[in-house]
Amino acid sequence: MKLFGNRRRAAHTKKSALPRGTRTALIAAVIVLAVAGSAFAAWKLLVKPVERPALSEPEPEPPAEEEAPEPSAVPVTPPEQQPEEDVPTEQPKALRDGVYNILICGTDGDGYRTDTIIVAHLDANTHTVALLSIPRDTPVATGGGGLMKINSVYAGGGADGMERLASHRDAAVGGFTGSLLGFPVDGYVLVDLEAFKKTVDLVGGVDFDVPQDMDYEDASQDLYIHLKKGPQHLDGEKAMELVRFRKGYATQDIQRTQVQQQFLKALAKRCLSVSSLTKIGEFADIFAEYVTTSLTTGNMVWFGKELLACDFDTMQCCTAEGEGAMINGAAYYPLYAGRLLETVNACFNPYDAPIASNTLNVVTPEQAYAYQK
Repeated sequence: MKLFGNRRRAAHTKKSALPRGTRTALIAAVIVLAVAGSAFAAWKLLVKPVERPALSEPEPEPPAEEEAPEPSAVPVTPPEQQPEEDVPTEQPKALRDGVYNILICGTDGDGYRTDTIIVAHLDANTHTVALLSIPRDTPVATGGGGLMKINSVYAGGGADGMERLASHRDAAVGGFTGSLLGFPVDGYVLVDLEAFKKTVDLVGGVDFDVPQDMDYEDASQDLYIHLKKGPQHLDGEKAMELVRFRKGYATQDIQRTQVQQQFLKALAKRCLSVSSLTKIGEFADIFAEYVTTSLTTGNMVWFGKELLACDFDTMQCCTAEGEGAMINGAAYYPLYAGRLLETVNACFNPYDAPIASNTLNVVTPEQAYAYQK
């Protein structure tokens, strides 16, 4: 069974509760919900059913005149006393045994774009995790000889949009995630970003060292950010301010991504703590309402067990490197093909042999300017 959650919330016809312009893509929201969904499933699998207390009174003996039934070779336990059935695990298929790359995205409020696009890498053999953030303005070549931003590939909404973004090659657009990186992903997870705030509050907030004073207001976006530099405890609202802040950074989106990645580490560890894992029902409700995924229930249980064994302090966070460029009046972020290849081979390669440079379909800064009209 595939888990699709409430797919209507991902469709472009559903109006978000957040005002247009404030629906910033949040890396943490995407990953943590995947972790949380996996974790609650794994917890259900691993925790033994609670033993029922012994009856205070012995069961009455059968009447003397009735002959007692002969004992059965296999005792039958009454249904109400049978242990709760475990959720079966289902290891996903992979290009290399135990090595997985899952595309995880967050939509903006109107459901047309995925401003958060990352690839989450899990090596179940070594229990290591890595994240690769793909900037939202990364250009991809269209079938008509033009450019489009990768965050617009999704623009059909829901599972259909994710299938286009996750596919290795598409008839109309040749630069989707798999084509960009040189390998097909093993599945996808799409999250409605309102879940971020709910998840932070559910785990009781997160301790985080804010890197600088953050002060920014924009009434038109209903955006009010006021955070002081230094270690502090962030609830869901303050965490939203942290990950949405970008105007005060020199490189804006790139530095914001780095802060989001650091916050993700802290939040993921918090989600997988014993105290948080006692809130299985609440995690399940958030996951069911806000997540659309191609993974099955059994897949999520399997990933959950593996994630519980990972050390998130050692999680590697990478961002595809490039440079800003104005092409035909639009801002793009073409990538450096050589550096992307190095990152892919070092942390995300699902094959036994290194990925060749001609396998990646990257629009470089030099190539991007060739599209200038």
